[in-house]
Amino acid sequence: MKKLSYLMIIFMLLTTQISWAEQKVSAGHFELHYNTFPSTFLSKEIANTYQITRSKNRGIVSISVIDKSTDTAKAVEAEVTITAKNLLNQNKEIKFFKIVEANKAVYYLGSFALNDQEDINFSITATPTNSEVKLSTKFSREFFTD
Repeated sequence: MKKLSYLMIIFMLLTTQISWAEQKVSAGHFELHYNTFPSTFLSKEIANTYQITRSKNRGIVSISVIDKSTDTAKAVEAEVTITAKNLLNQNKEIKFFKIVEANKAVYYLGSFALNDQEDINFSITATPTNSEVKLSTKFSREFFTD
């Protein structure tokens, strides 16, 4: 329990310190938060815990869905789909999984291969559990490995 809380704190610190700000879209009382970063930003402990390869040639996409219908916003489970393509319109395989921690934090992480100066176009759709609200976004990121 203590380890999971420690991992969540580290994860949140990592994702807030990245040079490009976290992005979000809203629909109804839900928010879809998303971010990308090199897998080398993860500590060895976090990478080992979630079996993520730390490499300059691997990226991470982080997704969470927040329900703001009450005074205390909380992360919720959702049906999440994500696609990624390079500029040649080639699909990038994303190893994608859900993490639910003891403190009820819910987020989704995906790991993908990348090359130096590669532009990747992402498309994310999330439908919160027990909701008809559909949150969607498209964005591009350029990654540098050196």
